[in-house]
Amino acid sequence: MKTPSLHPPTDDQKSLRLRTQKTVSLLVGAVSLGMAIYLFAFGDKATDAIGPAVIAAFAVAAYVPLRTGQSLYSAHLLIAGVLVAATIAAISFGSVRAASVMLFIAAVTGAGIFTGRRALLVTTLTSIVLLAALTWAEWYGLLTLRHSSVGLPALVSYVATTVVVALMVYYSRRTNERTLDRLRAELQTRIRTEQERDRSLDRFARIFRTSPSPMLAQSARDGTILDVNPAFERCYGYTRDRVVGKLDLLLWADLEQRKAYLETLARFRRTERVAGQSLRSDGSHFDVLVSSEMSDDPDDRLVITTILDVTAQNEAMERLKKSEERFAKAFNFSPLNLSITRMSDGTILEVNRATSETQGSSPQALAGINAKDIGLWADSSEREAFLDMLQKDGHVHGYETRIRHRDGHLFDVRIWAERIEIDGEDCILSCAVDVSAEKQRENQLIALTRGMAGPSGNALFEALTLHMAKVIEADRVVVGEMLDEERLRTVAIWQDGATAPNIERELSYSPFGKTLAHPGLYIVTQDLASAFPDCPALTDDGMQAFAGQALRDEDGTSIGLIGAFWRHPIDLPSDARALVAIFASRANAELIRVRRDREIRRLNSSLEKRVKERTAELEKLNAELDSFAYSVSHDLKSPLRAIDGFTQLLQESLQGRLDPSEQQVFSRVLAATDRMAKLIADLLALARVSQGTLERSQIDLSAMAEQALSHIQEQHPERDLQWHIEPGLNTLADPRLARIVLDNLLDNAVKYTRDQPQALIELGQLPGEQGQPGDFFIRDNGVGFDMAYAHKLFQPFQRLHMPSSGFEGTGIGLATVRRVVDRHGGHISAESAPGHGATFRFSFGATRPMRAMPSIRRLEHPA
Repeated sequence: MKTPSLHPPTDDQKSLRLRTQKTVSLLVGAVSLGMAIYLFAFGDKATDAIGPAVIAAFAVAAYVPLRTGQSLYSAHLLIAGVLVAATIAAISFGSVRAASVMLFIAAVTGAGIFTGRRALLVTTLTSIVLLAALTWAEWYGLLTLRHSSVGLPALVSYVATTVVVALMVYYSRRTNERTLDRLRAELQTRIRTEQERDRSLDRFARIFRTSPSPMLAQSARDGTILDVNPAFERCYGYTRDRVVGKLDLLLWADLEQRKAYLETLARFRRTERVAGQSLRSDGSHFDVLVSSEMSDDPDDRLVITTILDVTAQNEAMERLKKSEERFAKAFNFSPLNLSITRMSDGTILEVNRATSETQGSSPQALAGINAKDIGLWADSSEREAFLDMLQKDGHVHGYETRIRHRDGHLFDVRIWAERIEIDGEDCILSCAVDVSAEKQRENQLIALTRGMAGPSGNALFEALTLHMAKVIEADRVVVGEMLDEERLRTVAIWQDGATAPNIERELSYSPFGKTLAHPGLYIVTQDLASAFPDCPALTDDGMQAFAGQALRDEDGTSIGLIGAFWRHPIDLPSDARALVAIFASRANAELIRVRRDREIRRLNSSLEKRVKERTAELEKLNAELDSFAYSVSHDLKSPLRAIDGFTQLLQESLQGRLDPSEQQVFSRVLAATDRMAKLIADLLALARVSQGTLERSQIDLSAMAEQALSHIQEQHPERDLQWHIEPGLNTLADPRLARIVLDNLLDNAVKYTRDQPQALIELGQLPGEQGQPGDFFIRDNGVGFDMAYAHKLFQPFQRLHMPSSGFEGTGIGLATVRRVVDRHGGHISAESAPGHGATFRFSFGATRPMRAMPSIRRLEHPA
């Protein structure tokens, strides 16, 4: 009988148990055999050896199977032998107090260690019954104690019993220790397992929560939803609380699909990408792929389901299917030659109907044919060059080459191709356009262009008539220029393979007149002489057909024509008409150039005369200006000085005898003469700025303005003038004239800030555009002016503030500034508002940028 245990014994425990049993069996057998021999030889009676002999026999019987590793019932045999031997020894000794009674204790101990619970109970009860029986027998005299002396047999019995019990206790302790170690190890393993399980559950929870695909956990027993992830909530529109605890019926749009899904899950315990339609909270349907797996734990039947929304994918597939259908229709019914070939070896995979018609074979016959084998390409090197371009760029646009027809002739094509992939293999989708007719026309035009290229003037007109006659096969071609409204003179004639002398013709009653009146190409296909009976030259030359086009100036005025004659009726095709238009365009451009050159030569011949006349006029004007300046300086100033001087003398001589009104008259006369003198000075300044040579040089406006304002401050010490001049303002201008500009503008700024408790004047430069320097500006915080009158600001003798306002002046200063700026090629403007000061912006024309311009702050009135 085995000892029941939560865990089966390990191999190590089995080995220890086997060694211990063998040791106990050998020890018990050896001691018992020795005692049996000793008692038989030296004991009082030979029967005393029976007990030890019985134990030895049982020990041997128990040891034999132990040597082969069979421990079943070995312990039972040994325990039974000990009980029998102990009983026999007690009966032989005649008392229950014999030393052999210790064997009962050893038997019970061995049964407790080496056998199971039932064997331990039987051994214990048997020991009790035997001890009770021996005690009863001794009590009632059935056993007679032979002697009470203690000898060697008793000592051996005690020692042997103690050793055997110690071995069994040692075995029990070792077993307990190893069991305890095993339990500790199992506990640590279980702790690690639980920790790993917790980590695994945590990882699963994170995956479950963060998965971008909807996931749900369900009970495998009834399909109840136990949990959903956030992606499920976003996809279905349900919150977690609304679906947890409910069946998944609300998620399936088709319950038959759900039934098939559950059958597959029950059969295989998992599903892979089961297609179906699901239902959102708003009632909308969408396509899904459902993958589920059922756990194997019988106590926790759980189903984890992942749902993949494939609506967009299915729609894309549907669009792709429709696109493929549209491509197939466009491919097969396109009038262009379309084909698909394998890039590696040139095998034709598919062609459309247009290609099959061009090649003279059905699409089925062409499919599978190698383009190289049938010699489709006229030159294999061109195919290699075509493939190189395709592999490099992925596409080829407008590649020109020649390919071979099934009947063997070559024709020109232009190819557009794209590199595509079919079933993992590189292929070519190509479109070939037959350009044979276009090439023919192109070659014709190239030859035509080369024929027209060459010298200009009459030589070009002769070349035009020559090549036009050859191209359209005309008998005569003429280019003519109009002399007047009634006559035309030819500039080149090609007739019957040679040049002919130029002639003059009347326009009336001729094809030339009709051509000039016609807006486009004028054509007479036959019976030319009948159409123009008053033109005998046509009958003399036998001409029957005509085509001509007028040559016109840029404004549409007719200046000439180009025309062709035939001695036979014609049917002029569209290509020939286009060629005539090209020749006419070239002749038109050349005739315009010739006429312009003629006009330029005529103008040049009179230009020198005109320059001399203009120079003389300017010299005369300058002389008049000098005379005017002299007159103003001497003839006007002298009388004014006399009036001013005599008036002052008269006023001084009458000092004290004049009443206030008479004194006021004298003051008004003196003020008038002073104003007149200033006006004359300003007029002289205005005249001088227009005279002399403009000599530009690099000047520092900042330093010049600083000097001017300092001088003004010295003239008006009673004024509190504040100014801000931006440093480093440089420009390219005449220094003398630039100082006049600054003096006038700064004088104005000082004059019109008279009423401000603190005048503030600023000179700076605005930011320029595209690397060019900006305008300079002078800003003040004076009285300002109304912009409605700004147009009068720079006109001579115009003032926006009358003398009665207290602001003196002649109205010449800003006109002088305007004239200086105009001489430099610059500009000036003003901005203002009454009571808000004025800003004058000006420049001295185009100058190279000197430095980066700082931003300009807005000038405010001082607080």
